[in-house]
Amino acid sequence: MEYRTLGQSDLKASVIGFGAWGVGGKPFWKDKGEEESIKAIKHAFEMGINFFDTAPIYGFGYSERLIGKALGDNRNNVVLATKCGLRWEKEELGTVSRISSRKSIMEEIDMSLERLGTDYIDLYQVHWPDENTPLQETMEALMEIKAAGKIRHIGVSNFSVDQIKECLKYGEVVSLQPMYNMVERDIEKETVPFCVENNIGIIAYSPLASGVLTGKYNENTKFDDWRGKGIIGHFTDDVYRSNIEKIKKITKIAEGLGRPMRQLAINWVVYQKGVATAIVGVKSSDQIGPNLEAIGWDIPQKEEDEIEAILNS
Repeated sequence: MEYRTLGQSDLKASVIGFGAWGVGGKPFWKDKGEEESIKAIKHAFEMGINFFDTAPIYGFGYSERLIGKALGDNRNNVVLATKCGLRWEKEELGTVSRISSRKSIMEEIDMSLERLGTDYIDLYQVHWPDENTPLQETMEALMEIKAAGKIRHIGVSNFSVDQIKECLKYGEVVSLQPMYNMVERDIEKETVPFCVENNIGIIAYSPLASGVLTGKYNENTKFDDWRGKGIIGHFTDDVYRSNIEKIKKITKIAEGLGRPMRQLAINWVVYQKGVATAIVGVKSSDQIGPNLEAIGWDIPQKEEDEIEAILNS
């Protein structure tokens, strides 16, 4: 396993992290059940993964509880990352709101600590920007709970460069968690250079574009979960069909390298400039070994150029 320092922090994160959205289950995914989910989390740790990323909204607290239950005995040997800023009235998506006020953060941190079964969180991230709360208020609250020892470092997720700049006026930001993969590359123009210049570690989420880059789907695939609603760019009809055609071509390149498409896609993200770790969603323990085979090798320049030409076509 390879490990990298996350931004200006003292956290050493495995270059492949465990994404705990999937094991959270409802309302987004169909999980494999508690026993298999805990088995997968423990197996990931045994295989060298030390970075575990979750959030209260994943399963409305269920994902955090699973992570805490599975890793309790190894708490000091892992980097626990969770988030704040999404609150719900009922366990239904329609009741979820972005709230990053001081009052809400003070409530959320204690609930997350309890669910995770720990007295500190290594990386505490604002899940989405809250347009109704000044970033000064949010950052001052985060710095307050950091001073209290409840969190070690502060990160943000889905923030723009301007929003990060505003955050930096009032406190530290050691990481940014954006969507980043072969077919979602918006961050490359402005965000990546800014993060590199300011030593802010990039935690790439959705490196497989929620399954699109595994190569196992085609233009006729029907999804019976949130992906079928077309609410994220790479699942809207025209974009999805265009990406599938590109992935078919890239899959042939992967085959020529003797690699499954998913490994090529993960490798591509992990070795992009500025990326500290890529969060790969896992639902079962048998996915972990193949995922880890995505690191430790380089895509040859010829094939890299071919991939770039296909993605830009």
